[in-house]
Amino acid sequence: MPDEQSELLKKPFWFYIKKHKITVGLGALWLFLTNLMDSIVPTLQGMTIDLITKGARLSAIGEMVAWIFGVIVFLSAFRFLWRLYWARFHHAVAEDLRNRLFDRMAMLGPSFFRPRKIGQLITLISNDVNSFRMGIGPGMLILLDGIFLIGLILPQMLYISPTLTWQTLVLMPFVPFVVKGILDRLHISYHSRQARFADVSGSAQEIVSGIRVIKSFAQEQNQTTQFNLQSEEFRKSCDRVAWWDAFFGPSLELPVALGSVILLLIATPDVISGKLSLGQFFAFYQFIQRMIWPMSAIGIAFGHIQESRASFKRIREVLEYQPDVPDTGDCEVNELVSLEVRNLSFSYPQASLKALDNISFRLKRGECLGIVGMTGSGKTTLIELLTRQYPVPPGTILVNGISVEKIKTSCLRKLIGVVPQDAFLFSRMVSENLALGLDAWELDDVREAAGHVRLDQEIETWPGGYQALVGERGVNLSGGQKQRMTLARAMIRQAPLVILDDSLSAVDAKTEETILSHLRDELRKTTSIVVSHRLASVREADQILVLKHGKVESLGRHEELIRTSPTYQVLHEMQMEGGGK
Repeated sequence: MPDEQSELLKKPFWFYIKKHKITVGLGALWLFLTNLMDSIVPTLQGMTIDLITKGARLSAIGEMVAWIFGVIVFLSAFRFLWRLYWARFHHAVAEDLRNRLFDRMAMLGPSFFRPRKIGQLITLISNDVNSFRMGIGPGMLILLDGIFLIGLILPQMLYISPTLTWQTLVLMPFVPFVVKGILDRLHISYHSRQARFADVSGSAQEIVSGIRVIKSFAQEQNQTTQFNLQSEEFRKSCDRVAWWDAFFGPSLELPVALGSVILLLIATPDVISGKLSLGQFFAFYQFIQRMIWPMSAIGIAFGHIQESRASFKRIREVLEYQPDVPDTGDCEVNELVSLEVRNLSFSYPQASLKALDNISFRLKRGECLGIVGMTGSGKTTLIELLTRQYPVPPGTILVNGISVEKIKTSCLRKLIGVVPQDAFLFSRMVSENLALGLDAWELDDVREAAGHVRLDQEIETWPGGYQALVGERGVNLSGGQKQRMTLARAMIRQAPLVILDDSLSAVDAKTEETILSHLRDELRKTTSIVVSHRLASVREADQILVLKHGKVESLGRHEELIRTSPTYQVLHEMQMEGGGK
């Protein structure tokens, strides 16, 4: 697989042509036969005209017409076949490349996604993949078509009259230089257009996703103005591409058009004198007209290929991007006996300060660890490291006494059921959202999990119940409902380690206490970590870790920390004064 990936990144066109060599070979064969039939037609038509002018028998003329008809029938059949095979080829390429991109993105971590807009990634999978498809599919097809036609038509023109051929095609040697100059500018324009399109897509996705916030702050007009400016920049980039694209065709067709004029001026005396028959003149004129397409085709093909090169440059950046946490482990762990963090320090990439500094604790199976601290104390960072979102120094996080870098990442994450604060739901049925990650499940299991978070009765009142469709990102649910659904989703997996990362922050304190009281029996069956800004959520934990500025201020039980931890005391006093909020 690594060798295959390397070949794809170095020579993407050759990689896919070799991978689909039978389909490409047959498609090219049918295309060649199509052009062969097409190039024969003018010669047969010219011969028919000569028969007519010489007063040949009607049967001879009819026989020639039958030949023309037969050639056209074969031409149509071959044209159907090359279109079928070539379409199969470039659509298979697009499917494979799209899947490779998605597979790579699924492996990548926060360092890849945080600086990029979702719209840019969607553009990559859709627009850039399609541009590459157009280059390797229609682009290569048109290029072959042009080469085949030139190779088939030019010998027939030389056979009729070498002198006329060179005289009418005298400007053709200058075409490659024109092509090179225009294509260089087209490549720059294509690259700029793709970048502007990604900006527009990203802004559109952002605006739609955040429409509630935009309306709440009455920012509709400002966002519309900003989007219009980006849209205008995209239009300008499209105009630049259109200008060079429009200039491209005529610059190639002009030499061939001049060739037709030269033919009329030079060949007319030869036709009158009988040196050149009327049929030969007609065939030669048809060949010149047919030469317009190969010249244009080569230009169009290189245009598609240039655009696909610009697109694959962006695709290559993703395919070459390495995961934050390489899956180098070979140990498989199917149960959690203990979790230990030993002298863990961590800094985010490009950050000068430590997000965590010398963190240590040990958690045994069946125990509950509470984590509290002020905003920015490192609670979420610690959870990200426990779930292997970022690499950690060897020997700082151990599961069952084994350092996590020695354990398969996929295996480790199956041990953990995480309920993040930012609840994310998919645009699927309620039951499918709750059973996410399970290969097989029963509706009774889903109902039981919903009951643990006090959501079962609410779901039954929704139209469709557990078959109701959840809007994108849970847009038709309240914040509390979304958080409880993600909590139920983690519980139904029955993971050995459950992590609640401030996962009930959107519900009031009373509702949170009610939910946690129902969950405690379930949490006792597993190992759990509860991160919360409400002390009531962690007061019954076996241990409570108090973080301050990325360091461990205290570690102990609730009663002990009230006496010994300044931060815990402040949080306790604030929440007592606020009625537990």
